[in-house]
Amino acid sequence: MSAAARWLLIGAALVGAVAGVNAWQNHLIARGDAQGAARVQQAWDAQETARSRATARDNAAKFRNAERLVDEDAQREAARLARDAAAATAVRSLRAEVARLNRRPHPYPATDAGLAACAGEATTARELFFEGASAYQELATAADGLSSQVTGLQSFASNVCRAGQTENGSPNDFAD
Repeated sequence: MSAAARWLLIGAALVGAVAGVNAWQNHLIARGDAQGAARVQQAWDAQETARSRATARDNAAKFRNAERLVDEDAQREAARLARDAAAATAVRSLRAEVARLNRRPHPYPATDAGLAACAGEATTARELFFEGASAYQELATAADGLSSQVTGLQSFASNVCRAGQTENGSPNDFAD
């Protein structure tokens, strides 16, 4: 074997060794990349699972709050309707009593103008009292309705303001 052939053989062996080392290095890099990608994917999946669970908890809490608010609103509305019905019954009873008193014959002699005037004034006073009671009942009904609206709005605002907080009162963030 000649020296040139030997150098050529050594050069080819060196090129083969460098190519082999380069191929082995590329294989190790690809394997490290795959391991890194798997770790990143695993961390991503864990974060997405945690975020999904937190979202599910928040949605369940919102649903429970919405159900509770609807129930409280229904209870307030039923109580308001009961109060309105009781007030209307009281006004009807008052009206019946005023009508009964106004139908009652006056026991005064017809010739006594002063007593007849007093009876007329009493009838007028009873009518005015009834009108005042009716107006008061209407005002109370309107105020009761507004009170229910304010209570509902305050409850809604309170729940909205606390919506982004966790049980310990800190803001709810999903960053790990």
